[in-house]
Amino acid sequence: MTEQKITKGQQTREVLIESALHQFAANGYHGTSMRQIAEAAGLAVGGIYNHFASKEEILKAVILQYHPLNVAGPELAGAQGASFEALLHDAAHRFYEAIRSQPELLNVLFIELVECKGQHLPELFETLFPKVEHFARRLVTMDARLRPLPPFVVIRIFFSMLMGFFLTETLFAKIPAMPPMGNLDDFIEVIMHGLLVASEE
Repeated sequence: MTEQKITKGQQTREVLIESALHQFAANGYHGTSMRQIAEAAGLAVGGIYNHFASKEEILKAVILQYHPLNVAGPELAGAQGASFEALLHDAAHRFYEAIRSQPELLNVLFIELVECKGQHLPELFETLFPKVEHFARRLVTMDARLRPLPPFVVIRIFFSMLMGFFLTETLFAKIPAMPPMGNLDDFIEVIMHGLLVASEE
């Protein structure tokens, strides 16, 4: 009986987190009320407080579970490739698809950065870094031509490129007659080889 109650409580908590995700994505953090979250989850408002003490506590749970870096980060662990180039391409596509499959993740990113001023990032980093550290160390040992950079610097550059690609693709998607913007593989090639064409000696 105890296990059943715990399981039901955990299920209700997950429903609340998911409902809050949809409400925050649609209305922003400050534009979402506890009543809206409760109604979306099929609960009375008072039922929320059996699981979360405040709206801020719900937001924290949403960010730790649905921040795009935390969702896509584990995809790096499954990346395959016998060479540096193959591994980087595969990791980039896995990461990108994980984010693209859940458009609301982008809203979570902006809520954390704009409305919350990045206050949850230290705790987010604690959960994220172990997921990507192994991939980073694996990557930096695959090719002797790689600059002698710390693994975290490599991951920071990689994440920055991927999030930049996703953001600009989203921003420009509705602009008619947009000139060619390049694809993900173009961006990966620039990360590996730079913007300049190698000169012939």
